[in-house]
Amino acid sequence: MNTFLEPIQQADTWLLTLINFDGSTAYDQFWMLYTNRLAWIPLAVAVAYCLFRRGGWRHALLMLVILALLFALSDFVVASIIKPLVARPRPSHDPQVMPLLSFVNDYHGGRYGFPSNHASNGFAAATMLALLFRRRVIVITAFLWAIGSCYSRMYLGVHYPLDILTGAIIGTVAAFLFHWLYRRCYQRMEQPWALPPYPTLYAGREPWPIILTFFLTVAVLLLGSLVR
Repeated sequence: MNTFLEPIQQADTWLLTLINFDGSTAYDQFWMLYTNRLAWIPLAVAVAYCLFRRGGWRHALLMLVILALLFALSDFVVASIIKPLVARPRPSHDPQVMPLLSFVNDYHGGRYGFPSNHASNGFAAATMLALLFRRRVIVITAFLWAIGSCYSRMYLGVHYPLDILTGAIIGTVAAFLFHWLYRRCYQRMEQPWALPPYPTLYAGREPWPIILTFFLTVAVLLLGSLVR
């Protein structure tokens, strides 16, 4: 390894060993369930519902297309360009780091881990929701979800903290870019006087379906981890 990168690798490994530990069976299973993207399908449905209810079908479809492009581009850049180019093994695939870690259900993930797709997509989604709804409660909820997703990847031993941080930065920057694209499209869809000012289209009352679905899903995951 490059001598310049050795201190970074050492610090990254040390931080990971603080986060990754041999927890209880229920704790292990909770984070295994949390990191599974299928568990969050109800949350995605709640987001779509709030978009359609607040903005109407035209603007909701536009936003869903923007979100699909955002996640597709984020996944492509992270998984197909940066990961093969950097080729940094996950801690779960590094022979020198693996003995220091605990793994759940023998889960090790793919070969390369820099940067994290979960972090990139999670922070992209959280940032976009924060920019759209502009309410403190949805900002807190969205970033709680994203931070939980990031923590799960480190707790399971499949990502270094630097993988997570870099992925989060990429996702946040991408969200701002695609939010700008959405605003440009919004302004061209109808005559300006036929639309409410952009910031008020989704802003206003808290989108409770999203908030309640998040906490209900967490409760279900907790219950599932206790009975398994």
